[in-house]
Amino acid sequence: MIFTVYRDILYIRKDFFRLEKWSEFMEKMVLVDLETQNFSVESGIYEVACLAIVNYEIVDSLYLGKEIPNYIGPRKYGYGFYNISRDKEAIEKFQRFINKHPYPLVAHNCRFDRGFLVHYKWIPTSYPFYCSIEALKNSRIYFRSYSLDILVKSLRIATSTTHNAMDDIINLYKVLKKLKPHVWKPVNQ
Repeated sequence: MIFTVYRDILYIRKDFFRLEKWSEFMEKMVLVDLETQNFSVESGIYEVACLAIVNYEIVDSLYLGKEIPNYIGPRKYGYGFYNISRDKEAIEKFQRFINKHPYPLVAHNCRFDRGFLVHYKWIPTSYPFYCSIEALKNSRIYFRSYSLDILVKSLRIATSTTHNAMDDIINLYKVLKKLKPHVWKPVNQ
């Protein structure tokens, strides 16, 4: 059903077969950001935002999050939202989105996001996953820090990050569109 990655990327899905080179392949990606309430996967997933990207243009988006009514406090790091880790409707929407856009997933510090998505079975362990931090480093694009907050400030994209899934993924998109890293290596190989 899903993919295999080796040297050039070969990915197979029921009705989908393609062989493309690294740089061409990364012209298509799904950016993903999760908001969790701490670093342990047991803490759960509270928000998910995705952007389908083709040639560094947004072609589709998905937001998953269920706000807690009458919540008083800052809505960041998933606070003010229900845990959707095992929410069948949210998982199905996410899986429909990545089936509609069968591109590799890209996250900032992706081992974190990937760990949650695999743990809760939103994606199989074999799903192609790439790290934007590693892509920037591998492409020899240097910053004093690769935190999203430092990148958006350094590139004058935003004054800070909000730690809301959709805001953060839009900021990541703007960073990648501006810098266009060209060396992408899968993290699940």
